[in-house]
Amino acid sequence: MQHRDGYIIDVSYPLHFHKEMQPVWLCHTIQTLGCAVPDISKPYRYCELGCGPGINLLVAAACNPAGQFTGIDFNQAHIASAQALAKKLNIENIRFIESGFEEFATNNSEKFDFIVSHGTWSWLPPKAQAGILQLIYQSLKPQGLVYLHYMCYPGAARLTGLQKVLYETAKITGGNSVQGIQNGMQLLRILANNGAGLFVDNPEIEKELLALEKELPAYLAHEFLTDYWHPQHSADLHRIISQTGVRFIGSADGFENMDTLSVPGNLQPILKNLPGQALRETVKDMARNQHQRLDVFQSSPQTLDNENHLDLMNQTVFRALPGMPSPGPLEFKTPIGTIPGPAEMFSPLLAALAQGPQSFYELRQIPPFKAEPGLLLQALNMLMWADYAHPVRAEQETAPACVNLQAWLDKQQLPLRLLPECGTAIMTQTQAS
Repeated sequence: MQHRDGYIIDVSYPLHFHKEMQPVWLCHTIQTLGCAVPDISKPYRYCELGCGPGINLLVAAACNPAGQFTGIDFNQAHIASAQALAKKLNIENIRFIESGFEEFATNNSEKFDFIVSHGTWSWLPPKAQAGILQLIYQSLKPQGLVYLHYMCYPGAARLTGLQKVLYETAKITGGNSVQGIQNGMQLLRILANNGAGLFVDNPEIEKELLALEKELPAYLAHEFLTDYWHPQHSADLHRIISQTGVRFIGSADGFENMDTLSVPGNLQPILKNLPGQALRETVKDMARNQHQRLDVFQSSPQTLDNENHLDLMNQTVFRALPGMPSPGPLEFKTPIGTIPGPAEMFSPLLAALAQGPQSFYELRQIPPFKAEPGLLLQALNMLMWADYAHPVRAEQETAPACVNLQAWLDKQQLPLRLLPECGTAIMTQTQAS
């Protein structure tokens, strides 16, 4: 097992695509919350910290030709392979830089409209976290967006015992990180099968172990073998990030922005009457037993008035995604249980989208949504969350690099389908978070 600054570097991170960090998705999600966002119909700059092998950034660059994309990672093998692939596929609006975050923050002179980081913060040493904060403070443009994924309490607490066994087993394993994680998983299974108190007293942890046993060892190695495995309470994380001058706006997961759906109904009156954002977010995490968050922060946020907000929403165009169901009732399998999608609401919406791209204004003319734009927005957010629909990219400049990237993905048998008109991609089979 090889580490650099406490993080493993001897095993490459497997493919994971995250739609929530793509620019079209981010802008739409934050605009639905009533805030002005960067105009991505014009040239903009986007920086990913901890880009790994670069798949999220390569998709973003290929599908969004108006943007300039920068990926930062301290793993030499990740950067070398990403650079070679971008060159091979003629994706020209992208660059990859081998650097630690603190070093890049010190040397960087560019300003960014987006600074995003997934799967890094909770696994990093303090100096690397300080580099992220420094970059946000000095390099984020006004109204620029920060996307930060991290592990949070209370949900992540159930993983602490498992992580420690995996980490300590890997430390004394003679082979690489994959071998270390395999040995650790074998030991955890032996403990579970022989009645270790952790599993007896906490039956849910047995379910966690079963879920982990289905994952790729390389993914588990990156997830659990860092020297700095550190979940946080969201309120504490928000206070830290606020030191850079940005403000918490909401989640990149649109479902989590809808308290009436994502929080159990009997807890909603309690939540509504709680003063203070920090306490409310803490209670939400408890209500959902949240174990990770996809938080979005903004520099100098500007709240839209009702007229401008509705006007911008009216101009947003949505299209059906492959696999969208036929008109009828829906069921959304959410982290808090199955939520029904009534046919009287979703059938006409699905029928309209099946005819082709539709603007928010056009969809507002459907009877269930007349004079109910908030209801329409909620329905569309659920369709987006379920990968049934997506906003269309505002500018429709051609994206020729998508052809090359899709051909490469198909050759590698990677389950990712590019959607250049939406500035994103969709996974064609289940993946881990």
